[in-house]
Amino acid sequence: MSLVYHTMHSLTTGCGLANLTLPSIGQSLRLLHCTQPVSAKKWKFHPERDLTPPVQFKNTEQPPDRHRLPIYAKTPHMWLSGAMKAPRQTKELWRMMGEEAVHNDLLLDQYGIIAMTGGMVKHKHFEVLRMGVGKYVKPKESFSMYRIDPPYKPITDHGFGKRMGGGKGTIDCYGTPVRAGRVILEVGGKLMWEEARPWLQTIAAKLPFEAIAVNSEMLKKFREEEDRLLKTNKNPISFEWLVRNNMLNCQQHLSEYDRRWFGKFVYKDRELNKKWQLVTRAKYPGRN
Repeated sequence: MSLVYHTMHSLTTGCGLANLTLPSIGQSLRLLHCTQPVSAKKWKFHPERDLTPPVQFKNTEQPPDRHRLPIYAKTPHMWLSGAMKAPRQTKELWRMMGEEAVHNDLLLDQYGIIAMTGGMVKHKHFEVLRMGVGKYVKPKESFSMYRIDPPYKPITDHGFGKRMGGGKGTIDCYGTPVRAGRVILEVGGKLMWEEARPWLQTIAAKLPFEAIAVNSEMLKKFREEEDRLLKTNKNPISFEWLVRNNMLNCQQHLSEYDRRWFGKFVYKDRELNKKWQLVTRAKYPGRN
């Protein structure tokens, strides 16, 4: 028993060469040589032993209000009192045409969802965003915020099974028009992109228009690549060049939107209808 104890003690304490003689058998036992104790050995967890520290999180301070997305009313508050009847409006499709020039950057400099084309966000889509994001943001760790206004534009409808005519229909719901490149919502806090990307892409696919989940680095690379492709283009003749120079008096036959946005984000069945279409090589429905 003492021989076993001395043998194990020598192995664990890291002694040098030692010879123990068994009195009964007359044989010598040569122990292993350990340079340091077994408990002090550096275990190799990863091929790269010197791992880089993780990136520091941004926006670690929570906003003063709720960390989840707020609940928006179906009808604007100014029409809920009933003192004045809500006015009806035209469709105003120009509000969804063109490219967003103001709310097109991430304020939190972390993650968000950006619209690739124009469309209308109704109350049911706000609920999809709220319930989808609310399951993953955690109090005192992460939060989310809207970058679009609550539903304010009235949308009229005649309903099913109604005869034609009878004047303009009644207000069916309210919506928020969105242009291409508009930031829909943002997510910030102690959250990594690998964690937020799967459920942000799932939520973006449920919107009535094409949207994409991006982070600040992706947004910067998209813009740099788009500028590089436009500068290295060897064909000087483009739709914008033709309109600006009024070739063959084309401005007389073009619409106001073509002269303003040069065919981009205007027509659903033509090229250059999606944001960063040159970079992503996204397909579009058309002949070419």
